[in-house]
Amino acid sequence: MMSQRIQQGRTQEFESEGSGKPYNTASIDTSLRTNSSDTDQSRLAGAAGLSVILGQLVAYFSGRANVDDMDVLSFSLHHLFCRIDMLYQVTLPGILDGSLPVEGQEYPSEDCIQDQHVWTQLRVIKHTLVRMEPLCHLLSDATESMLDALDSTNGKSSARMHGTMESSLPDDGQSWLQSLNQERWDLALTAITESLGQWQKSYNHLTPFATQFSHVSEVAASVPNIALCDAALTVVLDSAGAIFGDIVPGFQAIADEDDEAVATLLFDLMQQSDQLLVQFDSIVEPLQALIEHFALGTQAN
Repeated sequence: MMSQRIQQGRTQEFESEGSGKPYNTASIDTSLRTNSSDTDQSRLAGAAGLSVILGQLVAYFSGRANVDDMDVLSFSLHHLFCRIDMLYQVTLPGILDGSLPVEGQEYPSEDCIQDQHVWTQLRVIKHTLVRMEPLCHLLSDATESMLDALDSTNGKSSARMHGTMESSLPDDGQSWLQSLNQERWDLALTAITESLGQWQKSYNHLTPFATQFSHVSEVAASVPNIALCDAALTVVLDSAGAIFGDIVPGFQAIADEDDEAVATLLFDLMQQSDQLLVQFDSIVEPLQALIEHFALGTQAN
């Protein structure tokens, strides 16, 4: 379930989601303190907050895991966060905002402009889901490699393996904990939980797929389980809350060299990543059927 720490907040589209290093924390404090009324900066604060937490996660594994695996882990988590943020705050509201006719209302099937709008928005949703799939695969692969690294180093956090990141922190058992600034961590966690809360708030106000497209009789006949889209999107939201609200922040509470606790978090991360992949697959099939339906009379997919 989504973390109990999730708060209601206000965020908007983070338009520069693919720019910069995932854990580059330059000017982050300023971003985290941005007034929530500034919508663009509010969404930037969520991504910036995640960067702070990912930086601490990387610090924990410094000297134990391969630098490439740490980069992949940070990259995939950063972009997965941004993609999910876009899905629930921009992409889904673009078609499930209640502006389209629903059951009991006359549907202007001859209106090619409306059909093309729906077709375009459905394709955007599918594109967003498809782009998240490789991120989940990367996340699972990197997590598995880091679990292997924990096993091979046998709890020796100060060991320096060939090809690993050189740490600028003091080489003692508490180095990664000493790097933690509690105020920055709290600001980061607040920014992330506000984003999670806004995802939930936005989704709660959307018209379900089963309601929005119940009037499309052809699709309803060929895809009787279109309501699975709604169930799957709910699970995706819960998995995102578990990853970014519980698992990733959970590294703060782990003592140095507590490999058992770290392994538990990494296993949970892999499980949630696999869960996301299953849900993406269950959404894409009925989504494709809808795309094909609304492509009739327009340029097909």
